[in-house]
Amino acid sequence: MSCRQWLSSALRGLAKQQPHSQPQTRLFSTTLQSRSSSPSSPSSPLNPSSPAPSASRSAFPSRLTNPTTTPTKSANDALFGIMRESRDRGPALTDAERRNVIKPNFAETIQSTRASATTDAFVRQMPRRWRTGDVYAPRDLSPVEMRKWRRPSAPKTDVVDMLGFSPVDNYRNPSLISEFMTDFGRIKHSKFTGLRPVNQRKIAKAIRRAIGLGLHPSVHRHPEILYRNARKTLGVQYRPDQEKGNSGPKY
Repeated sequence: MSCRQWLSSALRGLAKQQPHSQPQTRLFSTTLQSRSSSPSSPSSPLNPSSPAPSASRSAFPSRLTNPTTTPTKSANDALFGIMRESRDRGPALTDAERRNVIKPNFAETIQSTRASATTDAFVRQMPRRWRTGDVYAPRDLSPVEMRKWRRPSAPKTDVVDMLGFSPVDNYRNPSLISEFMTDFGRIKHSKFTGLRPVNQRKIAKAIRRAIGLGLHPSVHRHPEILYRNARKTLGVQYRPDQEKGNSGPKY
């Protein structure tokens, strides 16, 4: 208990005991001196060794001599406030409730960790653009890494003359036709094929014959795939093979 609380409790005890104490009566006398003015009086200030009267002792409560008393009202209110807050919060979470609280956060953490690992893997595997002045690791100068950025060089020999076959007679070979065509159905230039002009013309003739007969598609996607997309978007229901009675694959 602090000194201020101790003094306030003492004053409160005095205020409670003053109405119950009996007033002291003094006899009027012209010959007798008062007790307070008498030098032999026990309560005289000239005799400090004399004990204090019993009335003055009873005026002070017992709380002055025993500071370790019950807490004051403000201390009780503070204690009750703490107890009320703990009661409002409720009991501690059980193991099942704690798992339910931690589970969503744990799942989000796992998902973000996997996404960051995937991104890091893609960044490490993606090809690097070499620029003047850049410094790379020693493994970037290895033949395996150099092979990724090697420019495609035009063939220096004629394949038709080397193998000795006739391109016009092999117009039904899809592997040969697709080798000399781009992804968009265009015939490759002689600087990419490496053929002599006469063989280049024969390859072009074979490609046109295969496309004209319908043996090879002239687009980068197969006609069946284009038909399937058209049926989904435009609602096309006609099929030439159904008209002939051919039950082909249905999509």
